[in-house]
Amino acid sequence: MSHDIYKRLMVSELDREYDNILLYSAIRNEVHTDEYFTYLINKAKRIYYPRVSGNTMSFYRVRSLDELNCGSFNIKEPDMTKEYTQADGRALMIVPGLAFSDTGYRIGYGKGFYDRYLSSFTKRDTVMAVGVGYDFQLLSSMTFEDEYDVPLDGVITDKREVFIDE
Repeated sequence: MSHDIYKRLMVSELDREYDNILLYSAIRNEVHTDEYFTYLINKAKRIYYPRVSGNTMSFYRVRSLDELNCGSFNIKEPDMTKEYTQADGRALMIVPGLAFSDTGYRIGYGKGFYDRYLSSFTKRDTVMAVGVGYDFQLLSSMTFEDEYDVPLDGVITDKREVFIDE
């Protein structure tokens, strides 16, 4: 089913407006992003993957999936080469999750890395954050945001796309 989500991402052309794409290395049952990585590399996009150090997550440029090595929490991470900053321009961030609300909130693994990272941007329009998951993970009847959560701009599943109006 990761392939169906990849096809939706590709058809949506969300990446068209962004030269910088922030991806992630999938763990457990998360949506795999390797196929999307290949698509983006062929479009000459600058791609970044997260690396965790203590309570901080930063994104670093990756030109090949072979550059990812097992790191924090047994997740593949890049070396600390070229870090993404707001000065690099706008970015599309693809975000994993265990569950998503149709209002843009997500449940991850509880460490708050993505919320802290997104809240670090002085202008939120610098990064468009889109969650990816399977349709059963998108919940409309549940509210699970708390004061520290930062809402996503949208969620793409294998069956639909939901974008949140401000």
